[in-house]
Amino acid sequence: MVAAQLTEKIQALSVEDFNMIAALVERLADKPSNILKSARNKYMKENPMTMEEIDTEISRYRNER
Repeated sequence: MVAAQLTEKIQALSVEDFNMIAALVERLADKPSNILKSARNKYMKENPMTMEEIDTEISRYRNER
């Protein structure tokens, strides 16, 4: 999902839902899971990725689940 689409969806949320999403994003930013943290560290050290590559990697991960 591109940023513009995400922004549109976020702006359409109720205040209560928006606050819940904001809290979730803040929580994830403060305490990323070990899997995400190790993946981020790996790619930042070994192979910095472009935003397109990150989107592809996320899509691939979602399809594997």
